[in-house]
Amino acid sequence: MKFLLVKLNHIGDTLIMTPTIHALRETYPHAQIDVVVRKGCEGVLDGNPDIDRILTIARPEKGKRNLWEEVKENIQLFSSSAFRRYDYAFDLSNSDRAKFIIALSMAKRRGINRWHANLGWKEYFFTDFSDYAWGRHHQVLRDYNTVKDILGFSLKPGPLRIATQGIDPLALKQRFALGEKPYIVVHPASRWSFKEWKISRWREVIDSLTKQGYEIIISCGPDPREIDIAETLVEGFSDVKTTRGKTTLRELAVLIENARLFIGVDTVAMHIAAAVDTPVVALFGPSSEWSWSPWQVPYRLVLGDCPCKISRKFVCDKSKLLPCMESIKTSDVTQAVDDLIKEATVL
Repeated sequence: MKFLLVKLNHIGDTLIMTPTIHALRETYPHAQIDVVVRKGCEGVLDGNPDIDRILTIARPEKGKRNLWEEVKENIQLFSSSAFRRYDYAFDLSNSDRAKFIIALSMAKRRGINRWHANLGWKEYFFTDFSDYAWGRHHQVLRDYNTVKDILGFSLKPGPLRIATQGIDPLALKQRFALGEKPYIVVHPASRWSFKEWKISRWREVIDSLTKQGYEIIISCGPDPREIDIAETLVEGFSDVKTTRGKTTLRELAVLIENARLFIGVDTVAMHIAAAVDTPVVALFGPSSEWSWSPWQVPYRLVLGDCPCKISRKFVCDKSKLLPCMESIKTSDVTQAVDDLIKEATVL
């Protein structure tokens, strides 16, 4: 059997696909499983033993694409995927680009979730459909049930998966000057600034944790704005370090895997923490926690009141700190941290 899975979203969405891929591998151990993702997202799939080939196309950010790059990548993708005689191809992102790739694959059977998809004439690209109503369910289940409904396998979706083998945790600790104390990873920044929290309140949380005897490492992406936020949080603390955005996604996974706890906003780092089974305290404002909460790991959610996310009609200025994130108090986060640490100690 040969399978092609296409998911053209962001890094977190890519990682969320891994329970579905693993269920495929468990059900069809000798199958060929290929995936197509956006460039820059493949890092969370590198080294995954469930995947035979990872194919990439242009990055999701329009400002990081150009016409020539897109044409060249489409040609390369066509030569890599066409005529592979896939038995099944699945569109897990419901995008026009994904449908184009599904058509190019010439797979015998082509599947998609059509609940809320508004396919119109594009329905003719597909032969099989899932009608799983994923609206108030986790995004893992959206991917999983799309494939499950069409193939009919009976496994339950397992945890997120990211490969950590071959990366030395001790070398990582030394690289970032972490000592012998237990440490906590804090991830305060996001590609989308409207998901973020006040820096002054992060500093209050960090101060509380260092006084309890923890070292803190601030993780961030390579974007200069995220690095600046991390550097600001380090100032004045002797037991606080930062990655400065200088880890691969798999290195970040190992760093989080060996941490006592992960605290952060709704980002791929939060999903990586879930993938390595590190307890998570996550701050959610406008994000739908029912869709994006940490998957199959001990966690606490600290929710800012956001009536907009029920209707999906957002009225706030997303260039500023949102009122829902503003409403989260320092004590809300420190209480969640204390409760989760006590729970993990009992377990």
